[in-house]
Amino acid sequence: MRISLKIAVLFAGIWFLGKMTFFYAQILQNENEVKFQVMWNILCLLLAMTIGTLAEKRQEVRSESSALGDIKNTLGGGLIYTVIVSGLIYLYYAKIDPAYNARQLAVAEQQVNKMLDDPKQMKELRKSPEMETLTRKEIFDKAIANQKAIFNPTSTMTISLLGMLLLSTINAIILTVVFRRVLFKQRTL
Repeated sequence: MRISLKIAVLFAGIWFLGKMTFFYAQILQNENEVKFQVMWNILCLLLAMTIGTLAEKRQEVRSESSALGDIKNTLGGGLIYTVIVSGLIYLYYAKIDPAYNARQLAVAEQQVNKMLDDPKQMKELRKSPEMETLTRKEIFDKAIANQKAIFNPTSTMTISLLGMLLLSTINAIILTVVFRRVLFKQRTL
């Protein structure tokens, strides 16, 4: 196994250890502080890719390296991290803390009820052809069905997977440019 892949697995473990520490210490658990957990994930992904790439670059022959090969090597570590962390995100929201998504759904239900209780907003909803014949309960059920689809572990895992894949790709390109142009002074890119 390449060193960059081992480092990616290591940082996925570090991320999960941090996530579990936040959970058991009840730090960064409310809706306003979850963004710090997201930043923790982004930091671990970037560190995994950066340190893994540096370790790979130390072992390679610079005259035989190419920018495309560097992107591929950098992206390899990012993809391993992404797949492992996405699986752990599913595990976390499905088994460890299913109450988080339940709380999010309860907040969404309160907001939908508040919206449906407001006559002005209800009138605006009724302007839509698909909503004009529905009862209040049917509108509520339709809105909550959408929220239930969003706040389940599979959706959370899928969105995380897609976001981290995109971030890994962008990071791989940026890290390759930085390493080749700045750190290793290769002007071939």
